[in-house]
Amino acid sequence: MNCLFCKQNSDNSKSVEHIIPESLGNKDQVLPKGLVCDSCNQYFANKVEKPLLEQPYFRNVRHRARIESKKGRVPIENAFIISPELAKADIIIDRKEDKTIIVMEDEEKARRIFSSPKGSMIIPAFDKPEDNNKILSRFLAKVAVEGLLHWLLKEDGWIDEVMTNSGLDEIKKYARYGQGVEFWPYHQRRIYSEETRFNHPLISIQDYEVLHEFKILPTKESHYYFVIAIMGIEYAISLGGPGTDSYEQWLKENNYASILDDPNEKKSSR
Repeated sequence: MNCLFCKQNSDNSKSVEHIIPESLGNKDQVLPKGLVCDSCNQYFANKVEKPLLEQPYFRNVRHRARIESKKGRVPIENAFIISPELAKADIIIDRKEDKTIIVMEDEEKARRIFSSPKGSMIIPAFDKPEDNNKILSRFLAKVAVEGLLHWLLKEDGWIDEVMTNSGLDEIKKYARYGQGVEFWPYHQRRIYSEETRFNHPLISIQDYEVLHEFKILPTKESHYYFVIAIMGIEYAISLGGPGTDSYEQWLKENNYASILDDPNEKKSSR
């Protein structure tokens, strides 16, 4: 077997590839051992996913959603306390103990602040990733190729098609090496809030949240887009070549609906 990205022999590879990182809440959507070699797996983890997860928005949203890393840690977030003087603090979430810990370096200032009868705490919130984000673009390219392969795993003959199809070489090269084009554009928009909960009669009797979901969208121009929502933000990236024009045209023709919409899945009113 050869690797999906570098095309080197991967028979001895031991790691499974998480399409979306565990640090974004993914435990189940993985590719079997060997489809992505250990070298490429480690490259994506260290050079693409780690820098992405350290960006202000992704660190912030993982903190807000209490999403743990592989090591079981929720990202620490910075805060400002005004009571009545200004001070910086680190907000630590301990999920095992189910408690929030506020850490301040200046012990004397902390004593004065927390003895004050009045005060407020400000925790910065980022509602979207940075614009023109190449790391995010490369991450989406990687997820798109792997997501396509995952979608076709049970279809006879299609695994080899994704592994060897030269039409996917450009996006694979961009994801793995950052080469080919300077920037692979993607479309981004929010389609529901982070706090939205859903219900579906065939999925659960209780309301649930959706951390991520994805589908493949073919347009009438025979362009194929990988469309994924992560914490309510929808991203679309073309598998066949850089550009989003036909996706934007599809949105106009479909009243800006999302291909991810499920008519049986309803937003909870609670």
